[in-house]
Amino acid sequence: MKKLKKRLSILTVFISILAIGCSSDSNIESSIDSKPDGSKRPTTAPKISGFSVPVKIVGDAPFALTAPTSNSSGAFTYTSSNTAVATIVGNVVTIVGAGTSVIKATQAASGSFSTGEISADFVVLSSAPTPPFGLRYLYVSTTGNDANDGSINLPFLTINKAAQVAIAGDVVIIKSGTYSPTSSIVVANSGTSSAPITFFAEIKDAVIIDGNNSTTPNATDRQGLFTILGTTTTYKSWIVIDGLRVIKSKWAGIYSRYSDNVIVKNCSTNDTGASGIIAANSSNIKILNNKVQLACMYPDTSQNTNECITIASVATFEVAYNSVSDRITNPSNGGEGIDAKNNSTNGTIHHNTVTSLNRVGIYIDAFLGNLSNIEVYNNKIFSVISGISVASEEGGVVDGVKIHDNLIYDIDRCGIRIAGYLQDGPLRNLDVYQNTVVNCGLNAGTWENVGLLIEAKNVTNTGFNFRNNIISGCPYQVRANNQTFPYVLDNNILFGATVVSGTNRIAADPIFKNPASKDFSLSVGSPAINMAVGTPLSTKDFTDFTRDSNPDIGAFEYR
Repeated sequence: MKKLKKRLSILTVFISILAIGCSSDSNIESSIDSKPDGSKRPTTAPKISGFSVPVKIVGDAPFALTAPTSNSSGAFTYTSSNTAVATIVGNVVTIVGAGTSVIKATQAASGSFSTGEISADFVVLSSAPTPPFGLRYLYVSTTGNDANDGSINLPFLTINKAAQVAIAGDVVIIKSGTYSPTSSIVVANSGTSSAPITFFAEIKDAVIIDGNNSTTPNATDRQGLFTILGTTTTYKSWIVIDGLRVIKSKWAGIYSRYSDNVIVKNCSTNDTGASGIIAANSSNIKILNNKVQLACMYPDTSQNTNECITIASVATFEVAYNSVSDRITNPSNGGEGIDAKNNSTNGTIHHNTVTSLNRVGIYIDAFLGNLSNIEVYNNKIFSVISGISVASEEGGVVDGVKIHDNLIYDIDRCGIRIAGYLQDGPLRNLDVYQNTVVNCGLNAGTWENVGLLIEAKNVTNTGFNFRNNIISGCPYQVRANNQTFPYVLDNNILFGATVVSGTNRIAADPIFKNPASKDFSLSVGSPAINMAVGTPLSTKDFTDFTRDSNPDIGAFEYR
């Protein structure tokens, strides 16, 4: 009995020591995760989006900033990087002088969320821009009346009134302010090549078209808050939309269908149910220097809302110098950044910035159509689900796509994907060259954890050429899919593990200048310098710097 008691005492002491040890470890862990007062430290970064500041003119009154969208309830504070342009007290901005300032919104920690920040450029002009030449000028003002004649002293009240009466050669000058139409603004007439109809915001981004109270567009008519709509036999043509801001549309922001020679430039859209900007069944379309945020936000996952910028069956188009961002949730079926699809032909997608999306950055898809002669170059894509994808989802034909001089980095899944989705239709004459692809596939499964995924397997595929790219820092640099058709994978810098290497692989570190700061230009001694060979080769790099006679691998020419 004594021996048993002794053993029990020893066992009790041993358990106590274990308990103390476990308690000690728990306290150490708790001290790391807790503040001195014992409350938990914030551990999750907030998702902040949708922050912008309208362009103003010297002499404009102080104005209040609209807070960004965030999944944290922390309070925002604001700072101005250039107090010679603007100062901020609370959330009120006072204009000091002409120039540009970066307005930073900083969100305080709240609950489990840590601090976060987002910035936007604020431009102050010394005077109002000069409107383009017109045969007649029509004016719209929030203090006008639709019974007026639209002259400078007797402006219209609504943009829709001006859209109904404007004819070839008219310039509609829209005064700053918020316009809240009760139905879609629909352009009634066409311009001509020498006398287009122009809708011109007197101050870019200061003309706000708010669709919150509008019954149209909607998921039934599937049009836009600003709509250009012809017919299958008579296109609406020669129309320019310049500097408008469209927000809270229940479907698309700016919509152009059965149209020809339409330009959408210097506009912005925010919080639209479907595309921010869409052109369909049209020709000669230009979408230039626009900002699209929070597009395709219709709250129904069964609805196909298209893409943030959509080009669908458009012959001859240019999508350039736009920024697309801030679709970080997935409320509907859609939301890719920029999409050229269906029967689209003879188009360029270049110098765009696409970020903060939970879909593909740039998507090229024939679907059921015949898509051809598309060039995708000098785009910057980061912090999206996938970078650039090419596909034929439903059996249409893709013929002639060039993807070059793009910078793609920090992508959850594939950097560039030659996709084998659904029906895996035929892809022909595809050139992927002189791109820089870094840190892709870091949040993917075992198939998409790759910089370049050559997935398409249609046996009629032909003319695949992957050459002179830098692919670095991905779990795997290149993966193929046991294709039976031949393809060229040659002279690429593949730094890191790779499933397939192709010919003349360069396995060395590309030696970027400052990758920690996202500067992926080439540093002295880079193995990419003067090493690009074969065809095709680009003549200008990602920064539009002219390449020399011995060009470099990747998107940047060394200088």
